Amino acid sequence: MVADVPVITNPTSFTRLLRNSVLALIIGGAIALAAYCKHSWDREVQEVRENLLVQSSFLATASQSFFDNVGNGLKPLGQLLYNKNILEDPEASRSYLEDFSDRYPEVVTIAVFAPDGRMLINTGAKPGQTLPDFRKDPPYLTNLLADMVNPSSYVIGQPEFGKVIKRWRFTIRRVMRNESGQPMFLMQAAIPLEKEGTFLHQLPVPPNSFIGLLRGDGLQQARWPAKEPSEIYGKPSEGPVAQTVRNNPNILSGYVEGESLWTDSKGFRAGSFTRLSRTDMYAYVSAPWSYVWQQWWIHNSAVLVVSVLFLLVTSLVAHRIWTREKLHRQELLAQARRDALTGLPNRAAAEEMIQFCIDMSHTLDRKFSLLFLDIDRFKDINDSLGHATGDRLLIKISELIKDSLNEEGMVSRLGGDEFLIVLPARDVDTAVDIAQRLIGVFRKPIRVGEHSLVATPSIGIAQFPEHGEDIDTLLKHADTAMYESKRQGRNAFSVYMDQLGEKVLERVELERMLRDALEQNLFKLHYQPVVDMTTGRIVGAEALLRWVRADGMIVMPMSFIGVAEESGLIHQIGEWVLHNALEQVKAWNDAGHNLWVSINISPRQFQDPNLVEKISSALDMIGVEPDQLGIEITETVAMLNPEASSRILGRLKEMGVRIAIDDFGTGYSSLSYLKRIPADKVKIDKSFVDGINLEVDDTAIVHTILALAEILDKKVIAEGVETEDQYNALHALNCQLAQGYWISRPIPPDDFTELLGRTLLNRAA
Repeated sequence: MVADVPVITNPTSFTRLLRNSVLALIIGGAIALAAYCKHSWDREVQEVRENLLVQSSFLATASQSFFDNVGNGLKPLGQLLYNKNILEDPEASRSYLEDFSDRYPEVVTIAVFAPDGRMLINTGAKPGQTLPDFRKDPPYLTNLLADMVNPSSYVIGQPEFGKVIKRWRFTIRRVMRNESGQPMFLMQAAIPLEKEGTFLHQLPVPPNSFIGLLRGDGLQQARWPAKEPSEIYGKPSEGPVAQTVRNNPNILSGYVEGESLWTDSKGFRAGSFTRLSRTDMYAYVSAPWSYVWQQWWIHNSAVLVVSVLFLLVTSLVAHRIWTREKLHRQELLAQARRDALTGLPNRAAAEEMIQFCIDMSHTLDRKFSLLFLDIDRFKDINDSLGHATGDRLLIKISELIKDSLNEEGMVSRLGGDEFLIVLPARDVDTAVDIAQRLIGVFRKPIRVGEHSLVATPSIGIAQFPEHGEDIDTLLKHADTAMYESKRQGRNAFSVYMDQLGEKVLERVELERMLRDALEQNLFKLHYQPVVDMTTGRIVGAEALLRWVRADGMIVMPMSFIGVAEESGLIHQIGEWVLHNALEQVKAWNDAGHNLWVSINISPRQFQDPNLVEKISSALDMIGVEPDQLGIEITETVAMLNPEASSRILGRLKEMGVRIAIDDFGTGYSSLSYLKRIPADKVKIDKSFVDGINLEVDDTAIVHTILALAEILDKKVIAEGVETEDQYNALHALNCQLAQGYWISRPIPPDDFTELLGRTLLNRAA
């Protein structure tokens, strides 16, 4: 035992200076935190406003499209009804009216009126059922006759409670006229205001939001949700949107904020509105002010928590400064067994703990377990953000691990990004539970300074005595299990088995073969055409890597990219792909083809601090224009560190390089990220293309992505097009570009050149 040191009653001048410095640091930190909160709040409010405006603009476009679709669809129906002599025998046309309702699911009933206002037929009433006589309802008849002479192609009526369907609905009316322009009959499509699945229900809005349409005269045209329709429809709105529109008749869009924007909504809300392009209506979206607070907390909680912890820790340090000197000798002794960076026990202390557990296990006949934890792709963080940031991240990680263990074991840092957790008297089942808990803790991004970093662990588990009876064997087998977790895709855990040693040898052999393949130039590029769906012509290609082994076997990237990433060979392979793809596109364009080529950038390549310089140098050396090169990155890669990603992509975009977000819709996919990433294109993931026209959700997602891309001025590539039906469906939705097996599989350069020469792909016709 270390002897107690004398208590120091009077602080030294150094202690006083240090105490005052810490106090100044606390006050300065509090002021900086308050300034940060104010700045981040203003930024969050502006971002929510912009997102709501994008959503109201999308709703305006969708609403106008819906009105045009139904209103214009009534024209051919009217011609058909005229040919079937509906004025003489209305019931003979019922099947045609019902077919129209089936084609337009939003339409619940179709009614036809004679020029004098007499209702001829209503699909909401059974054949032979007495129809209401609206000629006895002067206000309704006046409105109906006014629509009879309205020169517009179709008229959108105000919300009313339908006498036939007994529900709130609004109408879309169209008049069938004879050659002299006199009305022959009027068709009325009723749109229910409480039916799920209409255009009002398809907009992805924040929780507890209100969306709807407001007429230019201040009446609510439609709103969702509407718990009490009679309190909403048929009366002028006094909310901020209506007031703003009345005060500014020519306004096209804007923001509104205030208390109780709508009659059944309490509390402060934020909203936006956009005028429809061809109709005197405004689409609006409102979200509760609590949503702004929630978004602000989500985006800034890590900073706030870390800052508060920093201030608390600093305050604690200030207090401990006054008592620390008397424990100085004991601290020096303890430091010999602790890691200098994180303060955790070091390797020597960990091995002492393992030996203690071995001795206790022999005495008590109890098992114990080890968890060997390594941080995935930590080298990429060090290389791209610097060792100082990497060190701060390690400190954060050590705190996360300690907090999650709840004193169930001892955590130590072995060195670099490797940690060891010793679990005394715990079997492998308990170790698995703790490993799962640790993986869950790492799901949230870790805030380090200005960076929000995603760090995931790979964990290997070994148990005494089954997996080793001495320190070296236990550590080696836990390390082997950890590398098996990395092989499985990282962010996972594995329990040691005898077969894992063989798998490690297989990975070492695969790495050697990859090095030989680079030296012997065994890699090849295949190219998959990208087609302009407007013209059906090939406008570009995606370069896809293939490894052609000496025995002629072709190895696909998914079989070796993981090992290439772990070993660092991905940088050499990536540069080879870049140069060969550029040389090929130059050869095609020198032959008279105006093409671009895109390459995929892996996560580790994207973390390369010299990535931009390497791309620029290759373009200059080969003589290819920057806009003839595209790079594809996944959303997940871009969002590992959004600020750094935006800077890198921004530099590439300034050069003129095309940027595409690959597998769009399967990662982060929010309006905020889509705005930050300076991409030219988004690629709709194959999983959504597979379900188009088959799955309602997939079709809606594709439609939404195309609409958002149009609003944000980005092109869309649909990948994985495997059937003609998929191609035609995408073409009908105005998707600009497509690639997939139905167009062409990835093919060697010579076959691609032959395909260009045949001018074959005008399949949109």
